[in-house]
Amino acid sequence: MKINEQRLKTRMDKMNKVAVTEDGGMMRLALSDADKEARDLLKGWMEEAGMDVKIDDMGTMYGYLSGSDKNSIPICTGSHVDTQPNGGKYDGLFGIMAALEAVCTLKDEGIVTKSPLVVINWTNEEGARFVPPLLASGVVSGKYESEWVYGIKDKDGISYVDELKRIGYLGSRENRLKNAKFYFEPHIEQGPILDAEGYEFGIVTGALGIVGLDVNIKGEANQAGPTPMIHRKDALVAAADVMLNIRKHIISYGNPVVITTGMLTVSPGTKNIIPGEVNFSIDMRHHEDTGLTALEKEVRVIIESVCNEYDVPVKIERYWRMDPVHFDERVIESVAKAANKLGLKSKEIVSGAGHDAVYISSIIPTGMLFVPSIDGRSHCPQENTKWEDIVTGTEALTEVLVELDK
Repeated sequence: MKINEQRLKTRMDKMNKVAVTEDGGMMRLALSDADKEARDLLKGWMEEAGMDVKIDDMGTMYGYLSGSDKNSIPICTGSHVDTQPNGGKYDGLFGIMAALEAVCTLKDEGIVTKSPLVVINWTNEEGARFVPPLLASGVVSGKYESEWVYGIKDKDGISYVDELKRIGYLGSRENRLKNAKFYFEPHIEQGPILDAEGYEFGIVTGALGIVGLDVNIKGEANQAGPTPMIHRKDALVAAADVMLNIRKHIISYGNPVVITTGMLTVSPGTKNIIPGEVNFSIDMRHHEDTGLTALEKEVRVIIESVCNEYDVPVKIERYWRMDPVHFDERVIESVAKAANKLGLKSKEIVSGAGHDAVYISSIIPTGMLFVPSIDGRSHCPQENTKWEDIVTGTEALTEVLVELDK
């Protein structure tokens, strides 16, 4: 089955004209005006394809296409349209557009699956505006309570629920995904492995677990000139030493374990005052549940040890944990069959990123496919994937949906 490449490209190009940054990146933060514009486009295309569009109480969109068996539970596929503040053109969007195009292709070919097909656009996958990520899929999977999510505020003090209402996407709890035969998510790799090793396609077997920590170190702000080095309690120096020590420790683990500090704020933040307070984030990832737990303990010990050495108090709070997962073997097998049928050079791979599929896998049999990311760039304007890989990934998804329907 060949997809309609022109239709797919036209829709992706139109979506990627919504909220373009000066650097050529994307700025569709969750529940923003740009997100609403993207949602409205998607809703129109779903309806054009003959789908019944429903919105749940988290703002997640579901486009239903009926199957031949009225008693069959649905097969779901999709991803998200929200982006990072200066994100790329394919993260999330490829999954949504591929899902929509796959369903449209089946309809064009006159193929009616027994199970209903549902294209899903999850709300706030990125977590760039409302922290933590994966909020909508987290509620559906039972990880979070809806009232807690409703009360989460962005940096400007605006709540999740108020923005849902403002953009007109506060739907009904009754529309939440409750049961499905399978959930499947196509995605770009967001890493360098497939591209660097010359693979056209990734058969995703699972995903790394993630722990996110917020760290606050309090030193003593003081005048830069009159304060001798031995009398200083420099919060920034302590934080820098913490980061370097943790980095050395993590490197000793080898792949695929990784750690990142992506946010750092220094107070009072002037050139001639010793930093009195520092806040920074730690994102650590491990492929095993016990390993992730042990890693968090080790990182906490390093932070406390270094801060004791500098005689500065520290506060550590965990803001997120997502356990490692292994996807459903039946789905993995279906992806492998699709790759073989299309003659794609493929590789089994573990996702290093968090996805809605990870949470949904706890309640529904789930899987993913990856298409390569050029040079492994993602969450930035330089994010890119070859068009032929977008096409073959979408065609593979179409085959997967048919296989799963069997």
